[in-house]
Amino acid sequence: MSIQSGSQRAGPGGAITLVATLISVYIVSQFLRNSIGVIAPNLAQELGLSPGEIGLLSSAFFFVFAAVQIPVGVALDRFGPRLCLVVGAAITVVGAVVFAAAASPGILILGRALLGLGTAGSLVASLAVYAHRFPPDRFATLTGLQIGFGTVGALLATAPLAFSTATIGWRGSFLAVGAFTGLIGLLIAVVVRDEHRARGRHETLRESWSGILSVLRTPSVGRLFVMNLVMYSTFGLIVGLWGGPYLTHVYGYSLEARGSFLVIPVLTQIVGSMMWGRWTG
Repeated sequence: MSIQSGSQRAGPGGAITLVATLISVYIVSQFLRNSIGVIAPNLAQELGLSPGEIGLLSSAFFFVFAAVQIPVGVALDRFGPRLCLVVGAAITVVGAVVFAAAASPGILILGRALLGLGTAGSLVASLAVYAHRFPPDRFATLTGLQIGFGTVGALLATAPLAFSTATIGWRGSFLAVGAFTGLIGLLIAVVVRDEHRARGRHETLRESWSGILSVLRTPSVGRLFVMNLVMYSTFGLIVGLWGGPYLTHVYGYSLEARGSFLVIPVLTQIVGSMMWGRWTG
């Protein structure tokens, strides 16, 4: 079965539902990775977090997220994106509950680490689905849509999270995110077809690691790595961690004010991502 025929059999409505579902799971990932910045002062006040613990709290997500990327890639090759996404959604739900129920910095950090683990495959698994289900000339556009609309999650981690925290508290906000993620997991199980099963065999570990080494030997990988390291780390550092405390301690911004201010860089990233996908497609 060709990639194009597989996407055509799904029909326009099925394709839209599929893409919307995959974007939704990435929205959750973007929200969670950037959610500490706005509520950091609230967390510090309620649980007595030091600046170092706030930094560890935010970075725990990214440490785990980065550490499991290669294992996630191997799992995608062996078991397919559908199973990886469903399992990831389940871990994310557990992480959200642990985070929301935390009564100490250690449990809070544990919940944050679980959130990083659960969302680690949300982007790469979605791109794997696009690669299997759609023509190659649509891949750049779909990637731009995935990142552009997915970055709405980072937008939700600014002013909307500030409003939600002021209304139902940060614990209630994360429980709501956990419930939403559970619904997305169920939807993934329904709408994502496991193209991996059609191939008739699991890729061996040796084949998986051989493929990883082949990718690492690709000349452009190093340049892309450096570019992403420099560009996204700046955005994540400001929006996802120190922007909120800085605005609070230096300028005296309230919860709602710092959330509204941090909307600006997120909006520009959303627009830029969608335009980039169109230009390169």
